[in-house]
Amino acid sequence: MNGPLSPRAARVLYNVADALADEGAPALDVAPFVERAIRHRGVAAARRAWLLLLCIEWQPVVTLQGRRGFSWLPRERRRALLRGWERSRLGPRRRAFAELRGWIEAASAQSSGA
Repeated sequence: MNGPLSPRAARVLYNVADALADEGAPALDVAPFVERAIRHRGVAAARRAWLLLLCIEWQPVVTLQGRRGFSWLPRERRRALLRGWERSRLGPRRRAFAELRGWIEAASAQSSGA
């Protein structure tokens, strides 16, 4: 992948998308859409996305909830962790996650032809 997301960030992105997907939904290739959205919004958006994905990946380790990162958690634990981001009392954290979720939902809608 040669874009604004590193392979590691793309892995986290795919795991976020998987956690947000409905049960039984097919896996989607959301990275190309998200990378286009990041490029369209510029360097600040790229940095926000990188930092957000980095924080999501390391949160289980930093908060001592797990020995491995977000990407290795079972789906239900990943969903619970993301609900915390969605309901955070910190506005910037909540807004950054909402932006990422919006990109993932737009990618899903585009791939389903909606």
